[in-house]
Amino acid sequence: MRKVVVILKSESDNADNYGTLLEKHGFVPVFIPTLDFSFKNLEVLRDHLLSPYKYSGLIFTSPRSITAVRDAVQGQKLKDDWKTLENYSVGETSRELIQRTLDLDTKGHHSGNASNLADFIKTDLYNKTVTMPFLFPCGNLKQDVLQNKLSEYGYSLDSVEVYETVPHRDLERNLVALFRDEREAKSDRTIDSLLFFSPSGINYCAHVFEKHRIDLTGKRIIAIGPSTKKAIENKGITVHRTAEKPSPDYVVGALLQDT
Repeated sequence: MRKVVVILKSESDNADNYGTLLEKHGFVPVFIPTLDFSFKNLEVLRDHLLSPYKYSGLIFTSPRSITAVRDAVQGQKLKDDWKTLENYSVGETSRELIQRTLDLDTKGHHSGNASNLADFIKTDLYNKTVTMPFLFPCGNLKQDVLQNKLSEYGYSLDSVEVYETVPHRDLERNLVALFRDEREAKSDRTIDSLLFFSPSGINYCAHVFEKHRIDLTGKRIIAIGPSTKKAIENKGITVHRTAEKPSPDYVVGALLQDT
């Protein structure tokens, strides 16, 4: 039996990166798009982006916030003044996307999650005078960890909600078909692991599992980051391993701990 690893994440440029590395280690990756997004308030965001002098910098914690900034400036370049400010992001993939699409360098990409990023920002700004807020394009399901920690450290965020998260239109159909095929032995593959990348992702999937009485017994559940781990456990599902950072190397490392 070949071991299937189900990648439950939003559609993005780096989905192939996970698949390639998983195949290299003998797994069969199956990508099921989990989330979809609708953008909003881009004109509001554009007005903010035209006034870099009002900010200490930009903070990105999701690929969608990068897309929102790109779309808000309507194909034009960001004002060069942003390049002289303190700009931060989570994740190597996001850092590369920001460089490629916005021509902007960011720090803190190695931090892995919003909580660690806040700690990095505190250290990075030590002995620097920062009085202006950071511009923070975000989604409707953002958690308050970043804002609360930065506030504790003496920094403020100007948050602009620029996208809404919804379940992918094909999520239920794809999940039901995947488990039905395994149950009916329609292939030589068995589902070994499920990778969850966000709290919203597990929430939408859990609804499908409950509705169709899908049994996860014997499946390894891998959480990407502590927030996702907590959300999975809140659903009464055991987390087998946690990948501390949203990168293919960390995910494969978590999977190989049990093999």
